[in-house]
Amino acid sequence: MTVPIYQIIEKDLRVAILEGKLKQGDLVPSETELASQYKVTRMTVRQAINNLLVDGYIYRHKGRGTFVTFNKKEMDREEKPFFSFTNEMKGIDVPVSTSVLKFEQRTADEIIAMRLQIRIGDPIYYAERLYHADNIPLAYERVYLPIAMYGDLAPEVFGDSFYDYVQDELHWKIRNCVRAIEARGLAANVADLLHQKEGEPSLYMSSVTYLENGRAFVYTRCYFHAEHFRFKHNFSRRDSL
Repeated sequence: MTVPIYQIIEKDLRVAILEGKLKQGDLVPSETELASQYKVTRMTVRQAINNLLVDGYIYRHKGRGTFVTFNKKEMDREEKPFFSFTNEMKGIDVPVSTSVLKFEQRTADEIIAMRLQIRIGDPIYYAERLYHADNIPLAYERVYLPIAMYGDLAPEVFGDSFYDYVQDELHWKIRNCVRAIEARGLAANVADLLHQKEGEPSLYMSSVTYLENGRAFVYTRCYFHAEHFRFKHNFSRRDSL
């Protein structure tokens, strides 16, 4: 099967970032330069760039260009606050509904494999969800699961709290979650889903959640509509130990 050229461009740039050939803060080659290098249209290059924007490898600075945002040192941080997505939705005055936009099988790239403690190329489930209330989009989420842990899985499980499914249906015990939250400008396709403009600020959160035995069972990347969300954490003496 022929691999689409935009996926080749995306992978080449991702590998260059992971191997340190493109470092945090470096300017990414322009769409025109990449289009000339790969002998394709700028539209094809833009598709690859948008995927890297959504996955957090790069960011756009209006009037200056596109820069590398990924910091390899972040892979070694060991923060373990417990997190439940459902709890983050508390405080919304109206019921929140979930639309499953996509559910399919893929293979793990370098980051997914590292987060989920699996090998590069291992099969994973991939889902996209949009959370909304009164037809107002609140958050867009990408979910990654190691297929080996789940067996057959139906898209319906993503229509509600996935953590409830894990605890109530699979009877797994959740130990903790590692998460990172930052401000990021929106890529065009995510901006459309959240009814915002490309480049507008969003609260971006990536998280890996673990079972009692230390096994990572889900990795998520989520963009929250900044106008509708704020995050609150209660730091205690235990947090500082």
